[in-house]
Amino acid sequence: MTPQSSPDARTSGGFVQNAAAYGVATPRPGLLLTLLLLIAICIVALTAIDLATMSERIASLSSSAEAGKLPVDALRSSQLNSSLFISAFMIGVLALIAFGHNWARWVWLIVCMLVGFLVALGTLMLMFTYSMDAALLKCAVYLILFVLSCMLFAPSCNAWFRRIKEIRNNPRLHPASGAAAATAVPADGQPYHPYAPPGGMSGAPAAPVAIPPRPRTISLAVALFLLNAVLGMILTVIYLPDMFAMQNALLGEGLMKKLAFGGLVFGIVLMLVVLYFIARGSNVARWIWTAIAVFGFLNAYTTLRMAFAISSAYGALTTFSQLVSLAGTILLFLPVSNQWIRQVRLANGR
Repeated sequence: MTPQSSPDARTSGGFVQNAAAYGVATPRPGLLLTLLLLIAICIVALTAIDLATMSERIASLSSSAEAGKLPVDALRSSQLNSSLFISAFMIGVLALIAFGHNWARWVWLIVCMLVGFLVALGTLMLMFTYSMDAALLKCAVYLILFVLSCMLFAPSCNAWFRRIKEIRNNPRLHPASGAAAATAVPADGQPYHPYAPPGGMSGAPAAPVAIPPRPRTISLAVALFLLNAVLGMILTVIYLPDMFAMQNALLGEGLMKKLAFGGLVFGIVLMLVVLYFIARGSNVARWIWTAIAVFGFLNAYTTLRMAFAISSAYGALTTFSQLVSLAGTILLFLPVSNQWIRQVRLANGR
């Protein structure tokens, strides 16, 4: 007898069906696929708007006498790196959502949407001064993007993420493992029961795996990051008036102070949360920190140019801060650190 295909398989077509089932144990709902595609299109549109208006933005930033102190090439490099990094970060979070990581939905909603939109308000206010049409278009895309992001929590999407979590917690639920599990013979000789709970194939439950002690490389990396954060706060307090004097002409004194203090508080909170999970052996937190560090390294040229323009001491200390951050990031990926994180994942059953 020829097996009958499901209604979804008959109507979705080969490409859509393959995309829905690629890399996951259960096919993605059509709504989730559509949302991810539309969100990706919005990201491309926002990036295109930023790149299309970059020359006008640079001209607006460097039009005043005070802003003329800023190096134009460094400013252009910073703007380009920021736009491309933000786009790549957002696409990366979408990829994690597409492969069934529920926490990535909350990262998207909280970091990319809520916090990202608050940060984008500063650039939008500036954009209205040099390109009204582009600013209005960007606002419309942001509104569409926020609505699509909320739809990621639709009932069909929630059910699919719950199903993925169940399969990851109990590999016997994986469709591909059904045939192999049916013919498998456990070490104790007992027959396999397909509906047995995890660990039910053996007479006694599996003993929990102890989490290994944290290696010195991870502890030293976290210590370097905390040292770098303290140094950064000290430099910010000392040289903040000079930074305001240079950048007040760009966004205005009131807005500049709000962005500076708001960014400082958000950066400290984000850093503490990420470092906490790194100290607990989270591989995801390690890569999130690496992405943030890469963004900082891409903007190092602009940061150092502005620091040396203010003071030689400020430039030297900023260079030292960049080197400390680089050293800590390298420590996170030494073989000892990689082995410990793998052991933590095994101990936690992930």
